[in-house]
Amino acid sequence: MYIILALLAGALVIVSISINGNLATKVGLIQSSITNYLVGLISSIIFFLILNRFVFDFSFNKLGDTPFYYMLGGGIGSIIICLNNLLINKISAVYVTVLIFLGQMITGILIDYMKSGIFSTGKVIGGLLIVIGLVYYIFGDKKAQEIAKIK
Repeated sequence: MYIILALLAGALVIVSISINGNLATKVGLIQSSITNYLVGLISSIIFFLILNRFVFDFSFNKLGDTPFYYMLGGGIGSIIICLNNLLINKISAVYVTVLIFLGQMITGILIDYMKSGIFSTGKVIGGLLIVIGLVYYIFGDKKAQEIAKIK
């Protein structure tokens, strides 16, 4: 079940990036990012109200005891939205997806290492294989474009 939800989340990320990129070309980078977060806030409130009633007991009582850096996700998310809105209109959606994934892999390896002190050789090898695949894909893509120009 969680694997299916993770795949769905991954698919929705690139759909969201594409939609936001189109919005950015229409209204501007900052305006699209603000719109994204306002619509996200409204959606989150609706989602919260539905889940609070039927599934979870949400409480904001513990928020005061939470370290401030735990709340930086929203600020980091704003930067991510702006970068994605910029990138999706400059490079292929496939490239954006793979490069974001690569950045997530590297960051995930570093965070795992900082939290547990364990360095995963398998994850590094997997990341390198992804980089090799991306390079192969890019050169194959360029070669296909050259062949198409000749015809």
